Amino acid sequence: MSWDPDERVLQARAAVLRAAVPAGVRVSFGDGRRRSDLTLALLRGERLSVLTLAPRLLEQVPADIEIVRSAHFGQSYELMMALTEKLEQQPLRSPERRAKLRQLSEVPVSDDETATLLDAGDPA
Repeated sequence: MSWDPDERVLQARAAVLRAAVPAGVRVSFGDGRRRSDLTLALLRGERLSVLTLAPRLLEQVPADIEIVRSAHFGQSYELMMALTEKLEQQPLRSPERRAKLRQLSEVPVSDDETATLLDAGDPA
C-alpha cells in the first residue's frame, strides 16, 4: 500500500495533536529538512507534561521520533522533535537510513544475556 507523503505528514501531525491537547501541551509544526523527515513538532508547556508526553507519542504516532533539542524558558519547557519515516520505510541507500543504522549499532549492550546472544555467532 503506497501512501501519499502529504497524507503521512497530516496523520503524524494529527496523532501529535490528539495526544498533546488533552495534556495541556501547545504544539507548533514545521517542515523537516531531511528527506526522511515527515514534520518537525515543537511541544511547549509545563515541564512534566511535555516530558511525559514524548514517550506516549512513540506508541501513538505512526513515525519514528528523534529529539532535536530541549530547553527551559521561564515557566515553559520546550521539546523539539523530528517525526521521521519509519526506518523500514526509508529507501535502502538513503544517508538518513545509513546514519540511523550506524547510530543503532553503536548502542552499548545493556545486559549479559544480550551480549552472549550477540557473541554467539562470533568465532573469537
